[in-house]
Amino acid sequence: MKDDKKRQMEDSLLMIEPLEMSNVEHADENIQSHSENPILQLQLTMATTSINHEYARIEFDDTKDSERQEQLLEYMSDCRDKYFEARESLLNYDPNAVHEFEADLLRQKRETLNRFNA
Repeated sequence: MKDDKKRQMEDSLLMIEPLEMSNVEHADENIQSHSENPILQLQLTMATTSINHEYARIEFDDTKDSERQEQLLEYMSDCRDKYFEARESLLNYDPNAVHEFEADLLRQKRETLNRFNA
């Protein structure tokens, strides 16, 4: 009985993986040869990792399973690291874009996550 309950709980948990930065990770080196807009790629990385971090934080607050909490803490740390790597690269291209983007991202997170928590 306990195994069934544990399996149900595990199945219901968010199974999220950090966004791989792939060609964004080295945008500084590849700016000349990269056919996509590196600024857009960096902003996408920032947005994705920020939202993933927030959903992981929500799950962390809702779970009592210490093993899952440990996994979520590690995941949130990975998201945070990738966010700040992308942010640092974006600062090299356009510091004003970072501030505008972060203000917009914060507004979107507040609107979206308030609906999710309601």
